[in-house]
Amino acid sequence: MTHNNTSATVPTGSIVAPQQRIVQIALTQARPVVERVIETTRMSLQARLDSARTPGEHHAMQEARQQLVRLASVMAERYPDALRKALDEDTAQGDDKPTRSLFTVNFDDLELMDEAQINDSVERARARQVLVTAVEGPLADLDALVCAAQGLPRVQPEHNPLRPDVFLQALQSVVSQMQVTPQVRHDWMGLMAQALGTELRSLYLTQIDQLKQSGVKPVGYAMRQATGEVVYVAPAEAGVSPGFAADNDLYVASTSAGDPLLTLDRLRRLLLGEFNDAAAPAETHAPANDSQESFADRFAREFEDPAQGLPHIDPPATDFAMTVPAAFEALQEMNQVGQMMERLGTPRPPAAPAADGHPTAVQRAQVQGLGQALSMEVVALMVDNIARDTRLLWPVQQFIRALEPALMQLALSDPRFFSHKEHAARRLLQDITDRSQAFNSPEAPGFQSFMRSLMHIAGPLATATIESADDFEQVLQQLHAKWAEKDQALKQERQRAIEALQHAEQRHLLAAQISRELWLLPSMAKVPDAISRFLLGPWAQVMAEARLSAKPGTTDPGRYQELVDALIWSVQPELTRANTGQLARLLPKLLPKLREGLASIDYPADRTEAVFELLMQLHQQAFTPGPRVAAPAPAAPVTAAPMATPAAEPAQPAPLDDDDPWVAPSEARESGYIDISQSPESEGADSAPEATPSNAAPLQLPASTITVGTWVNLQVAGQWERTQLSWIGSHGNLFLFTSASGRTQSMTLRLLDRLLQQGALQVLAEQTVVDNALNAVAQTAMQNSVESRH
Repeated sequence: MTHNNTSATVPTGSIVAPQQRIVQIALTQARPVVERVIETTRMSLQARLDSARTPGEHHAMQEARQQLVRLASVMAERYPDALRKALDEDTAQGDDKPTRSLFTVNFDDLELMDEAQINDSVERARARQVLVTAVEGPLADLDALVCAAQGLPRVQPEHNPLRPDVFLQALQSVVSQMQVTPQVRHDWMGLMAQALGTELRSLYLTQIDQLKQSGVKPVGYAMRQATGEVVYVAPAEAGVSPGFAADNDLYVASTSAGDPLLTLDRLRRLLLGEFNDAAAPAETHAPANDSQESFADRFAREFEDPAQGLPHIDPPATDFAMTVPAAFEALQEMNQVGQMMERLGTPRPPAAPAADGHPTAVQRAQVQGLGQALSMEVVALMVDNIARDTRLLWPVQQFIRALEPALMQLALSDPRFFSHKEHAARRLLQDITDRSQAFNSPEAPGFQSFMRSLMHIAGPLATATIESADDFEQVLQQLHAKWAEKDQALKQERQRAIEALQHAEQRHLLAAQISRELWLLPSMAKVPDAISRFLLGPWAQVMAEARLSAKPGTTDPGRYQELVDALIWSVQPELTRANTGQLARLLPKLLPKLREGLASIDYPADRTEAVFELLMQLHQQAFTPGPRVAAPAPAAPVTAAPMATPAAEPAQPAPLDDDDPWVAPSEARESGYIDISQSPESEGADSAPEATPSNAAPLQLPASTITVGTWVNLQVAGQWERTQLSWIGSHGNLFLFTSASGRTQSMTLRLLDRLLQQGALQVLAEQTVVDNALNAVAQTAMQNSVESRH
């Protein structure tokens, strides 16, 4: 793929070699690099041994140093192969690289991990933090250059084969093979990571110079803004990249000084229910008095203008709290872990903390034990991460914040609710956030109706006394019932589209099988190429359609198989000249049968007119004395895959390709099928969208990784439309997207890949909003563990 990008001026083909060269250089230098790392680590251990203050510390440093000296040659010998294996695995994964790093932990995996695995994860993350800090600046510049060498239009750090994670993974793999105690490995890894950082920094600077000398110029780089948004900018004039991209888009809350409350081990124990604190619900809150407006009415009054049709509302400023009921005012400023305890009070504006900044005695009294405090913190972080997710429109973000008091109450009585995907509260959050992604702006058709359903059905949870998951289950069922009313008509339309595509897929798979059988016929080589392509393509579809529609046991439905033999004979003048009478009797039946078959699949007439003209010329030759005249080329190509992108005809006709289904015009109308031959062609950077049409930065993913339920922005007739992948064919070659209004768009895998490359189809996210938020909680716990003094 060629990208038209002003900051990468060297042709892709001429700069792949430099990238391969720097990888080879890294492998060549692997042993001397790790030998220097080991020697630096030995010297650091010796220094710690010399300054040890206690017998225990002295013994630990001495043991770590002795074991390192004993195993140094073994590790140096094994490291190059470990690095080569890590690089090969990274290359083999290609675009299908897993989004989760080996140095992070997913929230839902914690319950499956034991204490040793938790410790290993923290150790890996701590080593990685040391390493990344050491190479941060040069790595940013190398990322920009390597991505340019790969022809990428922007920096994608995961595509840099020389990422520090790869080197560290290889080093940790070698260290794990050594027969030493966990304490010795722990004493090694921190120092080794620091030494490896120094070596990689030098390696990166050298490779940067070599790439620049090869004519590679860096592409733009990712910068994370204070709001958490990622923007891409060009490098500075001096050639230095202006920022260093984080590994993912998860928001990780900052922690207060001292040891944090939430660590990875404590989070795991919380999910396993190891904290047996008395589950005492927080003090309940009296509902608003009768004279106060209901939440739904108050919010709707601010969100909608009854005198206007669609509202014209800018995203809320910090005074948005002034427009919602008192129960929501305390939610507006609660964004940091240090304020967690302030969230546990009554639904009033948060009271000022004590002079020392700690929670008041009243606030402390509402939480009993470490388990409840951890539950509160996890809920607070989860809600905050959901409300920060840029995929959600601002009214939905505020609504999720409004549910925090109810979730806090639930956490005290049911602290593990967030760890069970099927828990009513978690499903409620997931369904609200997922359904809200159908709308790309507050002015989008149907969004007001969606918000009204939330206000009237789920809104009362904000000021309710929560006793159990049943409160959320009832709301969830009511919302589903409300949504089902609107979904029913859309479901019927979507089902018709799916049935049309399923039939097209079944017909095409059968047609591909028939096409291969026809291709093996000896007589197929005796006919003109245009006739062969017709039989292997459109006519195979006709025969497949007849077989799908026929009663079981029918041998040749429509007698279309019989027509193949007659057609092949009729286009060989050297044979028909010997029996013109038989040809004269055949023709009145042959041509009408051909048109009948093509009509059965609604095949466009203009695609076969050239074939019929050629047939007439070949048939006329039978009645003309003399040697056979070479058949002229048809006016328009008839390919075996008629809906594919027009291309130069192959030297020899080939059977149908299973991977490129053909959809009949009637099926195309039913499913909103986009013909690949009519899709917009890439015209370089100038034709790309000026700005992302969604409220979230799109992801660049291979089509094969997109799953049902994924929300995307699709450019249709020059307009952006928010739509959801609702069906994938059984063979992964057909895709159906459905918008909130019920509009369907279908396409082949080939077109989906093309649209992704052109930027005309943009994936909003791989993970769901709730999963992403909980993974951010785990990431915060991991970061706290890494920075903890214990």
